[in-house]
Amino acid sequence: LEAKYYLTRNRLQELTIHLAIDDMLSATVPFHSASLYVGDLAADASEGLLFEIFNTVGPVASIRVCRDAVTRRSLGYAYVNFHNVSDAERALDTMNYTLIKSKPCRIMWSQRDPTLRKSGVGNVFVKNLDSSIDHKALFDTFSLFGNILSCKVATDETGRSQGYGYVHYESEEAATDAISKINSMTICDKEVYVGHFVRRTERSGQSDWTNLYVKNFPADWDEASLRKAFEPYGAITSCKVQPLKMSPAPRAISQPQNDRPVDATKHTSPENTDETEPSMAGESPGTDASDAEPAEPAASDSSAFGWVNFEHHDSAVAAIEALNGLNELTQQSGPPLRLKVPLFVGRAQKKVERERELKAKFDAAKIERIKKYQGVNLFVKNLDDALDDEQLRENFAEYGVITSARIMREPATGTSRGFGFVCFSSPEEAAKAVTEMNNKLILGKPIFVALAQRKEVRRAQLEAQHAQRRTGPYGALGPGGVPNHAPQGLHPAHLSAPYGAAMPIMYAPGAPAGHPMGIPPQGHPGVPIPSVPPNARGYVMARGSPRGPIPD
Repeated sequence: LEAKYYLTRNRLQELTIHLAIDDMLSATVPFHSASLYVGDLAADASEGLLFEIFNTVGPVASIRVCRDAVTRRSLGYAYVNFHNVSDAERALDTMNYTLIKSKPCRIMWSQRDPTLRKSGVGNVFVKNLDSSIDHKALFDTFSLFGNILSCKVATDETGRSQGYGYVHYESEEAATDAISKINSMTICDKEVYVGHFVRRTERSGQSDWTNLYVKNFPADWDEASLRKAFEPYGAITSCKVQPLKMSPAPRAISQPQNDRPVDATKHTSPENTDETEPSMAGESPGTDASDAEPAEPAASDSSAFGWVNFEHHDSAVAAIEALNGLNELTQQSGPPLRLKVPLFVGRAQKKVERERELKAKFDAAKIERIKKYQGVNLFVKNLDDALDDEQLRENFAEYGVITSARIMREPATGTSRGFGFVCFSSPEEAAKAVTEMNNKLILGKPIFVALAQRKEVRRAQLEAQHAQRRTGPYGALGPGGVPNHAPQGLHPAHLSAPYGAAMPIMYAPGAPAGHPMGIPPQGHPGVPIPSVPPNARGYVMARGSPRGPIPD
């Protein structure tokens, strides 16, 4: 027992030493799988294209392009899995920032655990970059200080640099070294700023802002008038009024030579603004030179905008709560000043920040609208042109409470487009209406009723259906939708015999007249049948063949 005790203790010590060595190695050399993340891909980059590109480095196990769950469109990134880690390392070293569909791809190790990526450790922010610096130039500049996990220059929709980028190092020490060496350095005749990345919610000015944007106040106000209106709410450090850009004076235009009537709806309907003929400010199409008069100033021409910067954040908040949305402004002397448009007072934001905020707001409203009408909105088509909204509502009213019913019409003429929508208050009522009203005759026409779908969802479903039709149940189809392989159930003699040759016809033994149902045997076009009296040549004529004797 004592010998066994000492052996067990020695074994435990050896295991402890091996585990300590493994921990030290894992701390210094991070483990990488053979999976790579490939980003910044073109929208039409497919798995087949990526396989051809990355298979030249080493054998690829699998490739997956990530797509939207609804529209099935590419999200711009993919995962490439190699069989060997060495092949993945070679692909990362040699193919990073190579052009794929005229766009430089960005390759990094695939990390299933997002802790390092979201922690911000080792992430560096670089700004004031020259427009000529791309992803690879930024990578080459910062790769001298340590191993880089990801490097990217921010670009707009057209691919042009926005002047800033991000470099994510594997360690915090490498990031600190890069900041100390490159910050305030001149690169391409520009002094760049390099610092630690700070999240948007943690940046200064996000919670203690003091600058306000003001618009729709009278155009004759100067900085003193604007300051006087905002001084009751706190100390003001600066105030600025933006001078107005007045519209050009209207020019006289001559009457067109061809005197043709002008469609009023074409120029007044908001849905047809793209079709409106171009005209100068203050002009109306089809006016004569003698009728040209100075345009009356619009509401936007009689108001101005500017900025007010308070000393304290609380003063700015109080000014917004008191003045935003007012239609009248009190004056020290005289009656209150009435505004044509309600006064707007809000936090001053950059254009990018404002666009980001509006996009998030609209996306949230869109998602809420989709959830609200999910399963209750019906699409109805093949409607008669004489059917109106009230008749459509009456036909569907017996199946539940209808919140809205509308037939879509042409904006210019008002004629029906043959389809519309009916919205019920509950999914059960909508499902019952679909079951009962589909293919029902209304004004002599069978209507089609189904749950309304968004355009991208319907397009994805149609693409999947077309792909299935092209493939077919037995694999890829040949020309004309015919399967490439032979149909099932034929005797092997039919498959091997050439076209036009006599082929045996198999029947069950003992059947009357050689057929289980007593039906005389039928032949193929151009195939002689011994049991049938021969016609002109003893062949069965194919459908559509010319009748009469066949010439020799």
